[in-house]
Amino acid sequence: MITIRQVVQACWIIFVLYWFISAVSVKPIQETSGWLGGNWYPILYLLGFLFMINFGFLGKLGIPTNKLATLLLPHTTVLNMIIVILVIPGLMIAIVARRTLARNWSGAVALKEDHELIKTGLYQYVRHPIYTGMLLMILATALSFATLGACIGFLIILVGVLLKLQQEEALLTEHFAQD
Repeated sequence: MITIRQVVQACWIIFVLYWFISAVSVKPIQETSGWLGGNWYPILYLLGFLFMINFGFLGKLGIPTNKLATLLLPHTTVLNMIIVILVIPGLMIAIVARRTLARNWSGAVALKEDHELIKTGLYQYVRHPIYTGMLLMILATALSFATLGACIGFLIILVGVLLKLQQEEALLTEHFAQD
């Protein structure tokens, strides 16, 4: 029998594979502040995922991890259905949005050569559909663990996403203010 964690893991494997394969065809970067040049979101993403899936590393720093392992929700059929309802559509939304962005996509906050402001597909309805899909998947992942550590991890990642959104908005507004 397939477990809910296996469903979540399969969705993440599909997500990562799609991202790596589609990243091959992106346009060259025209402007960026560099990987970390003020961009702390990758560190927040990593820290959040560590809290979510393996907070044992904090024990090595002297932080008691027994509280982080506290189960917040019982693993029930209803919770598993909610997780599936979040993770599969989240994956689909992220992939469709990434496909719509096509060669304009960047993992960093960057402007591409001949960058186009995309207003079609999911982008005509949602300003940041990739992040929407990813956050649905991350929330499903946190719920699949249902621990305090996973909840904290989700919140840390959410802060990272919000910081990245602000930086992207500023860059795109600077270059596409008339649109």
